[in-house]
Amino acid sequence: MVDFRPFRGILPYVGSDENINERVSPPYDVISKEEQAELQSKEYNISRITLGGLDGRYDEAARLLDGWISSEKLMQDDSECYYLYRQSFQGQKGLLSRNGIIGILKTEDYNKGIIMPHEETFSNVKEDRLNLLRATATHCESIFGLYDYSDIDLENLSERADKLFEIVDDFSTLHQIFRIHDVNDTSAIQEMFSSKKMLIADGHHRYETAHRYAQENRDERDKAYVLCTMVASNDDGMLVLPTHRLIGNLNYEPTDLLENMKKYFKVQKIKNIEEMEKNLDSSTLPIFGLFLNDGNIYTAEYLQVQDGVLWSVDAYVCQEVIFKNILSSMTDVNELSVEYDHEVTSIANRMSEGGADLAIVVRAPSLDLVWNVAEQGQKMPKKTTYFWPKIWSGFILYGMK
Repeated sequence: MVDFRPFRGILPYVGSDENINERVSPPYDVISKEEQAELQSKEYNISRITLGGLDGRYDEAARLLDGWISSEKLMQDDSECYYLYRQSFQGQKGLLSRNGIIGILKTEDYNKGIIMPHEETFSNVKEDRLNLLRATATHCESIFGLYDYSDIDLENLSERADKLFEIVDDFSTLHQIFRIHDVNDTSAIQEMFSSKKMLIADGHHRYETAHRYAQENRDERDKAYVLCTMVASNDDGMLVLPTHRLIGNLNYEPTDLLENMKKYFKVQKIKNIEEMEKNLDSSTLPIFGLFLNDGNIYTAEYLQVQDGVLWSVDAYVCQEVIFKNILSSMTDVNELSVEYDHEVTSIANRMSEGGADLAIVVRAPSLDLVWNVAEQGQKMPKKTTYFWPKIWSGFILYGMK
């Protein structure tokens, strides 16, 4: 099964006049241009490496990273360790806490069935991440992996570990990093994972890039691994948020859209967001909320029976039926603009302000469904899952030089 090992992590050395907040950042793919400018104004922030490309080249970022290491702004641990990454945050039903184990994961072909993807990827993104990896020979960001359940009490384990860092981000999520160095603990963790499979929750592009990089460097064992944070599927803090679609450049009459929708869906006009969410929560079939350009709200429940597990995934039905059948009959879908949002209230506000022509509210798949799709060798559409909170970057790096 998976080869998930301890390693000598490269960590920020934070002086008495510094703050770890200045060093770390969200993952590269969720940082806006405004956030990037703010983060990169900090001299030693990791985003200066992960988003430090110039015309697709990362030579300068690599020189900068080497300088941080040589000046001991980053320092490597003396022995091989795992690291415990705890994130505590407010959920709908109160405070939640999620425990992840940071180590290095040997990359494998998907066809071996040991490491399973669940979403499609973009080739241009992978090319950019490969350029970064080739230049730095360092994994500066962790992928996010799921395994079925933990045989080890991670809460108890943290009491024997060394606390390294602690920050609270702008979303009030508490991030804590602990070093797990006891040989009995590291051996137990490595043994546990030797019987596990892994599902990639977040970081498909980085994983596929790391595997390609490993193939380019077959003679260098260290380059066969990728930095990874493993979380158990049954962790109380596992949370998957929905990803809603906001569509622009769509000129339509609401009556025309609704008539087209009724060919495939049971369409119901509703009074407010609360009623819409109640309908979505109660349905066992693929179902969507619709905000139209006339201010009205509807739910649309898919009633057709289709073979295959993907037809149980709301985002897949949205892609295959709403986009490819309905919207394509009304306009050239390649001309549509699509933005994404994770909050229904935000969707409603943006529609009321004229920020989009149509909004489609899409439910998140359950973790069981995500596993089922992956185990059958299928892939969900892009932007189907949004695991929250994100795994932040800059606390631990994996150097391969």
